[in-house]
Amino acid sequence: LERLRSVFDDPLFVRTSKQMRPTPKAEELAIPIRNALDTLQKAFSTSEAFDPEKVECVFKISMSDYCETVILPRLMHYLLNKAPKIQIEITSPASAMPQQGLETSMFDLVIGNRDVTAGIFQQKLWVDTFVCMVSNHHPQIKTTMTMDQYLEFPHVLFAPRGKKDRIVQETLKKKGFSRIVALKSPNILVIPEIIKKTPYIITLPRMLAASIDNSQLKLLKPPVNFPNLPIMQYWHEAMHNDPAHWWVRKDIKQFFNDGDE
Repeated sequence: LERLRSVFDDPLFVRTSKQMRPTPKAEELAIPIRNALDTLQKAFSTSEAFDPEKVECVFKISMSDYCETVILPRLMHYLLNKAPKIQIEITSPASAMPQQGLETSMFDLVIGNRDVTAGIFQQKLWVDTFVCMVSNHHPQIKTTMTMDQYLEFPHVLFAPRGKKDRIVQETLKKKGFSRIVALKSPNILVIPEIIKKTPYIITLPRMLAASIDNSQLKLLKPPVNFPNLPIMQYWHEAMHNDPAHWWVRKDIKQFFNDGDE
């Protein structure tokens, strides 16, 4: 009380015959202090009272077209039923480095395969493998594909935002192989229609191939052993215990079964 009297230059409370009586200054301070205490109380009780159906927020996620195709249909259907007031905003992975984007809150979550350093948590969602797709009516390729066939027929490359299929390209280069490329396209939706009507080949992650229209197409094991592709989700340590952030991460993780924290 002595310290408060010194700070506010007021006695704040004075003694009467039966009790302490607040001064006008003390009564004036009571309202903002009570409001501040109410705000603190709400802040401390947020995690206990977290209700996804009532949460209103924009959740910014940086991920590739591949991850969008695999994750977003499941995620949006889930949110529609469980948290309809959460809005998802997708940010291009090329817009910023993942570390910088998470540190500056440009986005809340990064999904993909990225290089991060201290201060960033990561969790494996799934590990993908590569498959080849060709038309059901391919003139030569039936139930299996040889290396000669893989190199003989032209390829379509899925190249979102100007990127190449780096893992496939680097693996072939190390083995001394070179493909004939007929088309590079950032549009995954048009590629199946092209493959159906041509003898072209495409090599892409299995989860992506399963998420697009692959009717009238055959999924085959490539004649080359390409490395597996682990897909992770990354977030900054500042958001690790945020209730809404934790809830969205948990829901994305539950769609897949082979990742560990």
